[in-house]
Amino acid sequence: MHFPSEQKLRPRPLSFLRSRLSQRIVLSVFSSIVAIEALILVPSVYRREREFLRQLAERSAVGLQVLANDVNASPNGATTEQLMAKLRQLQVVPMVVGGALYDPAGQRIDSFGEVPELTPPAPTSLPEPNLDRSAGRYETAQRLGTGDSAYWAVIRHDTASVRREVRAFIWRIFGLVVLISAVVTLTTMIVLRSVLIVPILALCDDLLQAAPAALQGGDSQLKPFTSARYSRRNDELGAVINAFAQMFERISRAIAQRQQAENQLRESENRFRTLVEQASESMLVVDESGKIVDCNRFAQRILKYSREELLSLKMFDINPCFGPEDYAAHWQRLRAGDPTTTECVHRRKDGSEYPVEVRSNFIVMEGSQQMLSLVRDISDRKQAEKAQARLAEIGELAAMIVHEVRNPFTTVYMALSAFQGMSLPERAQMRLALAMEESERLKRLLNEILAYSKEQRLAATTVDMMVLSEELARSLSDTPAAAERHIQLIAAAEPMFVMGDRDKLKQVLINLVTNACEAISPQSTVMWRIQPTAERRLEIQVHNGGDPIPPEVLPKLTQPFISTKSNGNGLGLAITKRIVEAHSGQIKIESTAEAGTTVTVWLPLLTKPA
Repeated sequence: MHFPSEQKLRPRPLSFLRSRLSQRIVLSVFSSIVAIEALILVPSVYRREREFLRQLAERSAVGLQVLANDVNASPNGATTEQLMAKLRQLQVVPMVVGGALYDPAGQRIDSFGEVPELTPPAPTSLPEPNLDRSAGRYETAQRLGTGDSAYWAVIRHDTASVRREVRAFIWRIFGLVVLISAVVTLTTMIVLRSVLIVPILALCDDLLQAAPAALQGGDSQLKPFTSARYSRRNDELGAVINAFAQMFERISRAIAQRQQAENQLRESENRFRTLVEQASESMLVVDESGKIVDCNRFAQRILKYSREELLSLKMFDINPCFGPEDYAAHWQRLRAGDPTTTECVHRRKDGSEYPVEVRSNFIVMEGSQQMLSLVRDISDRKQAEKAQARLAEIGELAAMIVHEVRNPFTTVYMALSAFQGMSLPERAQMRLALAMEESERLKRLLNEILAYSKEQRLAATTVDMMVLSEELARSLSDTPAAAERHIQLIAAAEPMFVMGDRDKLKQVLINLVTNACEAISPQSTVMWRIQPTAERRLEIQVHNGGDPIPPEVLPKLTQPFISTKSNGNGLGLAITKRIVEAHSGQIKIESTAEAGTTVTVWLPLLTKPA
């Protein structure tokens, strides 16, 4: 099936709002919520109104209770004038607009304000409160006294405040109903969009595109349908989408099968041709007779032949050390499934030759047996090997010369040392001092040449570089090179271990710090920093603010006999580099007029000491 589960829909963010199905569902949900909330709202309003009326009556009931207590407390009973006078005191209550006093028989004695319409039905029964919504009045009755001789008091209240409270309550409930309806409706719209409407619209678009895609064939039949992402749904819509996908696949399968082989062949050929043409090595395809049947651009460029010229040649024309008999034996080895790698030379069109490494393998293309050869120019590698061999010879020669020179030099040095104990004229003492100074310099030079020429063999142990640096910082401060100069060591608090030769690592640090001290003026500071890096390496930086190293000298500074010091022999940094590399480390030198000179050394850092 050509229906991936992840396919971005075309942007139709508001299409589901225009769907009649979506509108009907949303309207039904909204209407149902409003109806349910209305059924709940009406009883709630009536209950709330009764609560407000009860609170309203309770305010005047306090005064009536006081009046009733006075009646009960009077031994001879209170007169109607006294009762009425106290009843009129309830007019101070804002909601009381009137009241009336009734005798035990239910006859009205007197009233004030608006005359109540509520009349006690019988001496012993308390009448129900009377609510007149049209007039905005609420009347309640209360007995004054006990027994058959008890009076009745009816109070008439203004319900304006109750109406305001009820209206406010209705508006609050209405707002809550609207908010709930809106939230539920919006949620329904969102859910409908992702669950129902968008899949249906996607299926509708796919149905319209399916027929042209199947009839046109070609690549159009392979275009993924947008509804395919919903084919895994375990519901009726998923079943419909799967049925549509199966129907379309049956229709388009015949067209797809006819074009599949052709497309794969064309893609494979284009891919192979692109790889061959963009390769940075020569690629040659040779048949069993040795004839070159194909080549890439790199082979044409390095051999200086055009494509037509190269395809007219045989392998023996460009490989002078490979004859027909050699090629036949080589072909048999390849057919037996034994890829080979050989070193030989290739001849260019102009007759010049260059060394190559040829890796050959047996292939079958279009039913024909052929050899694929990858040819790499190894001129640089050969030159490097020669240079390495020459350096090795020079090293051996230097070691031999040093050994031969040291024996007579030791004799001369011992003789000069003996002269120091003699009483010589001043002129002879000056010459002797100069000879001793030059002898010391020659001795150091011979030792450094011997150290550089030797192979770096490490007596590896676990070395705490922080402890080693702290020890060296104290001892180097007393050396002549650091006189009147400051060495500031900045190191992390925790130990930092490396696996290496302690003496050789000590030599590296001494060389770097001494060189930095010699490059600055008195009272200047050498910054010596040691810290771990995020790549689990130890970083050692030695910085000085002296004169910058010339840009043309900087890349050569670690080569032998290259130095910026007038009295230097140029072997210190060369030996330092060899020691660092023997520890699988790296060294980098940077120098500018603004930042000064910084030498950085990186060494592998041990996680835990061995």
